[in-house]
Amino acid sequence: MTAVRVVLDILLALLVLATGAGKLAGVASSHAIRDSLHVPAGRWKLIGSLEILAVIGLVTGIWIPVTGLAAAIGVAALMIGAIITRRQAGQGWAGGVAADTVVLLIAAAAAVLAALAI
Repeated sequence: MTAVRVVLDILLALLVLATGAGKLAGVASSHAIRDSLHVPAGRWKLIGSLEILAVIGLVTGIWIPVTGLAAAIGVAALMIGAIITRRQAGQGWAGGVAADTVVLLIAAAAAVLAALAI
């Protein structure tokens, strides 16, 4: 079970790192998504910062499961917010809701495994 938890933590950390870094670096595709969702630039940077903090928590959680648990719950909360925001912007399953749902499910699984490791 430890190996599965570590793999999920690393997978989730890589997924969140990619999106968080894109937000903070101001990547054009990230700006396009932000604009299509009508999210203010400051909030977008805040979300990116929270994602980077989650990456740190997930990686630390490999050795300190309670940290991984907190980070996974944080990612799940961010994904719930992302899904709600996408739906409010009129985006459907193919518009990013599916990808956010997959990340949400990975975060939920990582949280459960971290909780079991405490």
